[in-house]
Amino acid sequence: MTEVERWTSPEVPEPARLAAAKGIVPLPPHALVTVVARLLADPSPRVRETAQGAWAELPANVIGAALESQELPGDVLERLAGRSDLPRPLVLRILQHPGLTPEAASRFASSPDPEIAAQLARNHRLLVQAPDLARQVLRNPILPPEERSRLVRLAVEEPDGKPGREAAGAGDPNEAELPPALPPVLVDDQAAPPEAEPERENLYQMVRGLTVAQKIRLAMLGSKAARRLLVRDTNKAVVRAVVQSPKIREDEVQAIAQDRTVAEEVVRLILQRRDWMKSYPIRLALCQNPKTPLPKALRLLETLQDRDLRQIAKSRNVPSPVSSGASRVLARRGRI
Repeated sequence: MTEVERWTSPEVPEPARLAAAKGIVPLPPHALVTVVARLLADPSPRVRETAQGAWAELPANVIGAALESQELPGDVLERLAGRSDLPRPLVLRILQHPGLTPEAASRFASSPDPEIAAQLARNHRLLVQAPDLARQVLRNPILPPEERSRLVRLAVEEPDGKPGREAAGAGDPNEAELPPALPPVLVDDQAAPPEAEPERENLYQMVRGLTVAQKIRLAMLGSKAARRLLVRDTNKAVVRAVVQSPKIREDEVQAIAQDRTVAEEVVRLILQRRDWMKSYPIRLALCQNPKTPLPKALRLLETLQDRDLRQIAKSRNVPSPVSSGASRVLARRGRI
């Protein structure tokens, strides 16, 4: 049993947990803050109420000392981030903590404080791993221009924070100028799309002729039509920029997930977005897309409704392991 569990486990007598909930037990700061945070969810109402009082009155110097420890767990950082009374120095230390989670960081994504917004934008490791968080930060109007430029450049970087091969020599997308002659349909969602095939081919050729940096900028700032063309680009940095665009909508993602010709990289990026995985139509589309990795597709089957599972089980347009998997899920549910 760990130092924290000795005071928070339900097996510990309630009087001992009650003493710990008051914050009066002899523990180092990081352990003490963790104990009080964990007891906020104690099964005993009395312990929970006591912990709530102690949590609200934790001295700033104790919280500061706890933040000096790399052992402070992510769930405790999330609890601290949820406090509205923390002074700026403590918020900045939370954002600098190596255990910071996207959930904790998201509390500050819309902060009206430029220093806090900039500090979050500098957390390269976290933002590359959590592109949805990066989008939240980008939407913050208080974000300094230099940090905004840096976030846009994340689209041309690999998850390890280093430029990918596809991004080499791309330049700064934030500084790339789009050709003034771009048709309105590529920059304005309200513009009418071309109806004739030659006009659509001209759009494709025009987008294909852009530099990598220009394509990335267009992916981030352009229209739905532009993103639909760019998602087929052979450069992974461009594709990543499309999926990470702050303008992309759920219906676009669903259409992409249904497209059997998209690159596996696109499907992988969609699967990484937890907010998109909450969408039933997107999950259904991914289950039927042969580009979806089989283990992921089989797990997604568990989330589908019976009527869709029956269609997948009978379909010849999905990989056979997926149709077989749909039959197994139905059998487990007793629906066959």
